[in-house]
Parts: sequence; C-alpha cells; structure tokens
Amino acid sequence: MGSAKVQGALWNHSPTGWSIQERLHTPIFEAMLDATDVTSGTRILDAGCGSGTASVLAAARGAKVTGIDAADGLVTFASKAVPAGTFSVSDIQELNFPNDSFEVVFAANAVQYAEDSVAALREFKRVCRKGGMVVCSLFGPPEGIDYKAVFAAVKGAMPPPPADAKPGGPFALSGSGVLERLFTKAGLDVVKTGKANCPFSYENFDQKWEYSVGAGPFQGMMKVIGESALKEAIRQGCEGYTKEDGSIVFPTNEFIYVVAKA
Repeated sequence: MGSAKVQGALWNHSPTGWSIQERLHTPIFEAMLDATDVTSGTRILDAGCGSGTASVLAAARGAKVTGIDAADGLVTFASKAVPAGTFSVSDIQELNFPNDSFEVVFAANAVQYAEDSVAALREFKRVCRKGGMVVCSLFGPPEGIDYKAVFAAVKGAMPPPPADAKPGGPFALSGSGVLERLFTKAGLDVVKTGKANCPFSYENFDQKWEYSVGAGPFQGMMKVIGESALKEAIRQGCEGYTKEDGSIVFPTNEFIYVVAKA
C-alpha cells in the first residue's frame, strides 16, 4: 500500500500541533485554489488533506470537499473542521474512487511522500474528470526557503544515510522542471505553474517546537536521534531567525505549484 502505513504512523503524533503549522501554508493553498478556479459546486479531492486547512478554504468557496490522508488522527481532525465534507484514510497511490469522480484534484505537500510519485499522479489523473484540473505543490528551490536553516541543522544531527538509501529530503522534487516532468510522465498536460510565499512565524521556541513535532519527518528523525537531540538541532536552526523578544520568523519560504489538465 505505497508508503501510507509508514507516513500515517509518523503524522499521527500531534494533529493539533500540525494543524497550527499547516495554517502557515495558507498562501500556497489559496494560490492553488485560485489557479484551479475552485468555486461553488466544484467537486474537489484534497489528497493528503492533513488537518484540513485547505479543505476549509475550499468549503468556504462553496466546493464539495472530499479529503483523504494516511493518518487517521489527521482525518478525524479534518472531518471536524469541515463537517459537510467526506474524509477517509487512504493511500494517494491507491485511491478508492471511481474514474472521473472530481473536477479538481488538489495535493499540497503530498506527492513527495509517496513511494512512487508518478503512480500517485496517475491516480490523480484517473479520478479527475476529463478536462478537470490536477494541482500539486511543494517547497520551491532551497535558495528561496529560509526554513532550510532548520533542515540543515537537523540533517547535521542525523547519522549518515546508508549507502543504498534512496535520495530524498525536502527539496528532492524542487528543482527546476522536476515536478512538471513527473506530471508529463504520468500523462498529465501541464498548463500552469506558479508560486506563493509562506512566512513561518512563532511566538517563541516552545511554540515552534510544539508545531514541529506534528510533522512526520521530524517524528521519523526523533525515532533515530531522540527528542533532546532533535530539539537542540531545531533550536540551532532557528538561531539566525530569532528576534530579541524571542519570537522566530522565517520570512521567505517560496512554495511552487503545478497545474495540469486531466
């Protein structure tokens, strides 16, 4: 079942903490909804819905929302956030929907976690009606991401990966044209690309830590190096962005998105 079992366990630790961090991604969610003309009556699948922030935004536009995620705790959170929506636990590589079920398939920060990203994109194409839109987003290139300081710090705290480890990391699909080529390989016709900046702001380090531990990758790292080592690494990554009052601001985090016709 793809990577859903592994990812579901990692992302189940703190749905409440993740929901607050997820809200910091609102600018990219809004840009994706605008780019796919989501409006009243649009049947949209929020694939990798997380705690439901994007689903809430879509529902506010009058869309008919269906959401899936690998983590049952996040699905429960999202279903409470959008009572009129339909949410279930599912693998994005094996969608339990008939062909042509949706007018928009929306996947924010999700395809990079699939064991096979192209397989996931093919599933998005299958469940999207002909002429409908598929949109995916993820971190843009690292030069436009202030938050890379945190990633670098936690990477430095981790042991070296095995020699046969599959290449990965937060920027594995962020290079110029990489996501577009995956769309093309999946049989999707790219029609639009774009980006949106998502500043990350925290009142203090304790709040930043609370939000961080809801993220699946950090949970995976914690299992390897322990809570105290991870916490110290994240603290080090925040040092250059911590103000005199203790607040932490990463002002520039440019997320990219790709839109295709099914």
